[in-house]
Amino acid sequence: MQFEIRESSRSLWSWVLLNETEETVLVSRRNFPSRAQATAAALAFSQLVSRAGRTLAGGPRQVGFL
Repeated sequence: MQFEIRESSRSLWSWVLLNETEETVLVSRRNFPSRAQATAAALAFSQLVSRAGRTLAGGPRQVGFL
């Protein structure tokens, strides 16, 4: 998978996540005023997903104090 930064209008940018066949998997829910900000948002999102994958467990989540 790869991210692509796209200009959505003359002054707004967004990111798109594409799969191996370049089909859109996910599109950012907001636009950014610069290409650099859209790139930073895509990077931050990818790190959140990576961290979520490392904490993936097979069982239900524990709820409660202990």
